[in-house]
Amino acid sequence: MNVNYYPAFILMCGALMILIQLCFKRSHITSYLISGLSLFLALLTQLFLQNHADTSDVLFVLNAQTSFVSLLLLMVVGLIWAQLYHWLKTINEQKEEYYLLFLFTTIGGLIMVSSNHFASFFLGLELMSLSFIGLIAYCGPDQKAQEAGIKYLILSALASAFILMGAAILYLQFGSLSFSNLMPNTSSQILPPWAIITAIIFIFTGLFFKLSLVPCHLWVADLFEGAPLVTAAMLATLSKLAAFIILWRLVTLGHWQQYPIIIDILSMVAIASMFIGNFLGLLQKNLLRLMAYSSIAHFGYLLIVLLLINNNAIEFSSQSFNTQTLFFYLVAYLFTLVGVFSIFMQLPKIKTLDDLAGLFWHHPVIAITLMLLMLSLAGIPLTLGFMAKFYLVMAAVSQQLWLVLSALVLSSIIGLFYYLRVIMAMLKTPADELKLKEINSSGSSLSLNILILFLVIGFGVFPSSLSQFIQQISG
Repeated sequence: MNVNYYPAFILMCGALMILIQLCFKRSHITSYLISGLSLFLALLTQLFLQNHADTSDVLFVLNAQTSFVSLLLLMVVGLIWAQLYHWLKTINEQKEEYYLLFLFTTIGGLIMVSSNHFASFFLGLELMSLSFIGLIAYCGPDQKAQEAGIKYLILSALASAFILMGAAILYLQFGSLSFSNLMPNTSSQILPPWAIITAIIFIFTGLFFKLSLVPCHLWVADLFEGAPLVTAAMLATLSKLAAFIILWRLVTLGHWQQYPIIIDILSMVAIASMFIGNFLGLLQKNLLRLMAYSSIAHFGYLLIVLLLINNNAIEFSSQSFNTQTLFFYLVAYLFTLVGVFSIFMQLPKIKTLDDLAGLFWHHPVIAITLMLLMLSLAGIPLTLGFMAKFYLVMAAVSQQLWLVLSALVLSSIIGLFYYLRVIMAMLKTPADELKLKEINSSGSSLSLNILILFLVIGFGVFPSSLSQFIQQISG
């Protein structure tokens, strides 16, 4: 077996061990430790494989970039797992099956980010999506969770149908489901160009659902609000990371940017996502709905990377720099978002902006951590989020993408308002101090907060080491 498959194999073994454990005795702490050990071993293995020689086969592409994305995915999942035990103790449900679905979701994400073929892509997508349905509806008595689970089931099936239809049309033209064989060849044109463009739009539609980009965004706020908090964190990070990597790989290997209408569609979706995501975020008082609309805007920003592909007119417009921009932004956004959800897990009774009132006076460490994370999402200097947006602006300026660049700047200013609203809410006088007393301020939570702050602020102030590492793998 190829050594690059070891991380997914380790996670699969962990899931099987939990299944075997369930046959004999239920134990929350045992399931927690098995899942954590498998994640830790998979992370160490993936770290070792970072310098491994590039290999590839029919179904997967296994190189330094894929290894880095897999490493990022495992680190994000590991940070979420660190909060899982204390959170699961607060719900009145069987705990062990959650760890099982948690690992299956992670395996699906790992398969997706390495996929170079529609067969492996769809296998990973369905493994991840079907596991998410169980994770979303896990809190049985909660009507909102049940509703969110049904919504995700229907919309996920609809998105998969769009992707399958697009893949079928492309197979009719190219006779292959490999991403590497999707490059148009006018000498062997079977279908008219409009049919290929239609197939691409079908695939875009399915992936836009997964990324909750406009106009496929209406489900995301209800899902974030209704799903269990840990599941919402997984949806916001793992699911979107895997879907965006697939979108980026398809556009890159298929040379889809050669169709002007595809560029126009990506530009319109990017601009609409930036503005609609941030405008809807301004109207929210519920913290999870606010973060849902924030995620729409941020992946609208990331779509700019797809507009940069294969346009080498200016020095900074090389493919290596575009890839570097993508990876840096993903690192900045995902670590910041995991930090925000980590704080939310420590505040189980706080759901709205009004509930945050007085947090700074009662729990200053948690409040300062949340404040710095919000500033990072807003792109304020000396944070990792600022450096990510700096990369994005640099890349857009180098290719003179003035329209999307203007949208990026203006929508970021709009977004700044609701991030500042969260900060200002924490400074108010509390109306109900009982909610502020039910806070998980254990030593492990404090250690996790410090770690995430170190990543977000440390790499924001001193970004050179992270930048050089990403530059090395992007080349």
